[in-house]
Amino acid sequence: MVPLLRELQILRRVLTGMVQEIVGTDIAQEIQRGRDRIIETIDRSMNVSVSQYTLAAEEERNSAQGEARELHEQRDRFLATLSHELRNQVSPILLGAQLLKDLKPADRRIEQTVERIERQARHQAILIDDLLDISRFRYGKLQLNREKLDLRVPVRHAVETLQNDFQAKRVKLEVELPEGPLFASADETRIAQVLINLLSNAWKFTPVGGTTSVRLAEQAGSAVLTVRDTGVGVDPEILPNVFTMFFQTHESPKAAKTGLGVGLAVAKVLVELHGGTIGAISEGEGKGAEFTVRLPLTANMPEASEARRVLVVDDNPDHRELLAELLRGRGYEVIEASDAAEALRLIPGEKPQACVIDIGLPDMDGYELARKLREIPETRDSRLIAVTGYGTRADKEAFAEAGFDHYFPKPPNIEELYRALSER
Repeated sequence: MVPLLRELQILRRVLTGMVQEIVGTDIAQEIQRGRDRIIETIDRSMNVSVSQYTLAAEEERNSAQGEARELHEQRDRFLATLSHELRNQVSPILLGAQLLKDLKPADRRIEQTVERIERQARHQAILIDDLLDISRFRYGKLQLNREKLDLRVPVRHAVETLQNDFQAKRVKLEVELPEGPLFASADETRIAQVLINLLSNAWKFTPVGGTTSVRLAEQAGSAVLTVRDTGVGVDPEILPNVFTMFFQTHESPKAAKTGLGVGLAVAKVLVELHGGTIGAISEGEGKGAEFTVRLPLTANMPEASEARRVLVVDDNPDHRELLAELLRGRGYEVIEASDAAEALRLIPGEKPQACVIDIGLPDMDGYELARKLREIPETRDSRLIAVTGYGTRADKEAFAEAGFDHYFPKPPNIEELYRALSER
């Protein structure tokens, strides 16, 4: 708009100069009134032009903002739907593999095949998490479900998740944990995700026969988590870039096999959301690498009280039945329901101590079912756990408002679910 005003002002000066030149100085008094009217007309035209330009610019800006809002809404709907579809496909595969492992097949070939299926499906689930989390963070939708957490718990979980991968590659995995708990105000799933990404990175770049070590310790009021490997190492000059999205450390034909370059970027985002720091050091190529996470510590240990009778509500029969079998294998008494109406019919007679509820139910969604369960005597004090294919951990307030104690994206990590059922 500034160039337009400048041009209009120049026009005004030119026109008034022309009038002055035409009428001359001798008869200026006689036509002063006419000249003033001409100048007034010019000024009025300028004001109208500026107003029209401003209005047009405002309308264009409002239109652009509306289009941007619509695009953001479409993006959010797409991400939610994509998450739901991908998770609903991967979750039964992982649960089925876990169940087959629990059945302990006699044929070693079957056991090895199940381990491969589980490993590949788990890596796919991790990739889905990473890609969606980066998108949520970029648009301010990534939040934490903080609790007073013994950091040894997510470390053990991450090690258990990737233990078979290291064994299959014949890479030694060493773990050093403190004897007593180290408590932090943290999201258990997210801290485990950080370590899983660090361990996955070490696994990719450590050759057969190498070693990866994990160490958790207290240092100057902080929890210090270190992952060190004897792998290919990193050129010190490019170390500052390793936490950059899609960055690949090795520009070679083999680079395509090392993933998308999102794991370390996600780890950095999650650590910083916890108020912590993450860094990397390496003496160069062929000399391994070390990643260090520092988190502030808190105190107090939660008490435990395990729920044994569990209601599983899910309209996906594969997911519901596999999850029920896994829980039964751990000694839980499980009641199954395919929708909210069936769950509400079963509850008065069964009185479950915990309910594992899918959010995307066909008759009423899991949020509404949770609200109803908090209103009836039999489940008012029961533990409510959401399992959602939409994977929107950013909806922390929505889960809490509905009355859920915990929530997990599909596929749920079965060990985390067991722990959630065991907590007070």
